[in-house]
Amino acid sequence: MRKNILTAVLLLFTAITSNAQVTYKVNITAKPETKKVIVLDLVDRNAPRDTVAVNNSKATITDTITAQTVKVIIDPDNKLQSIFVADGSEMSLNIVTDELEGGSKANQSICALSRKMSEAKSNEEWIDVMRNALKENRDNIVGGFVLSQLYATLSYEELKAEIESGAPYLNLPIVNPVKQYLKGLEKRAPGNIFIDIEEADTLGVTHQLSEYVGKGNYVLVDFWASWCGPCMGEMPNVKANYEKYKSKGFNIVGLSFDRNADNWKKAIREKELNWIHLSDLKYWNTIASETYGIRAIPASILCDPEGKIIAIDLRGDRLGEKLKEIYGF
Repeated sequence: MRKNILTAVLLLFTAITSNAQVTYKVNITAKPETKKVIVLDLVDRNAPRDTVAVNNSKATITDTITAQTVKVIIDPDNKLQSIFVADGSEMSLNIVTDELEGGSKANQSICALSRKMSEAKSNEEWIDVMRNALKENRDNIVGGFVLSQLYATLSYEELKAEIESGAPYLNLPIVNPVKQYLKGLEKRAPGNIFIDIEEADTLGVTHQLSEYVGKGNYVLVDFWASWCGPCMGEMPNVKANYEKYKSKGFNIVGLSFDRNADNWKKAIREKELNWIHLSDLKYWNTIASETYGIRAIPASILCDPEGKIIAIDLRGDRLGEKLKEIYGF
């Protein structure tokens, strides 16, 4: 998993609001063949992306910015990434090995974390690394960075407890998108009754979600799209559970975030996803996203026979374990 340290959350970060000025300087060492690196801000998505020339493996990155933030240096040719905290300290960073000379305590922590993230041999090991880092950095911006990368792996209950914990890092702008994500989760939190929406099936016939949910059976409402790699990667698991429990009345309603009808129908047909499928083909502007606060897919809600949400975002083994708990096998 060398250098695969960033998630799609990069696209969600909002602007910094503090007026404090911070000047940072990073002397980087890259591979001999590297010609340029790209520097991105993980807090302010509106900040310009800087392209910096690399000569004889060396380059210097410096800037004055508004408030401390977390930056990522990307070597696009070698598919390498390194992260640092832009907090006014000067440092030397080897973006090949994540070795750091100088810099603040926060930068020492984030570079050590980056090495551990790169060394993780599985997704489960990566999650363990991040969970430990969250516990160790509750008083600084590294904790905020960790939560910004880890949040999608946490259950609703875990994330809610973390946001309500009062940890100092929660006051930093890097955590704001996670707070917004939690607000979206609260729209579909366990205990809520599902919210009815209307979309069309693959033949263009309009249906209400209430035609299928709250009708006496357990129903998984699956938010997905044919263009979503993780969604399609999860489909064999979803399909296996559907086949195992459909005779007991278990049903699935797929609410697609597609915008191309042909691609949507092709994925259903070729993957033999033989359950109910609805979409308004509006991509991220779909009513499903607005109604249920969906900011990332795959996502899901599991509803009981009366239409009450009893679990959300069941992926991998968690889906099978929950259905085994319900059906007894």
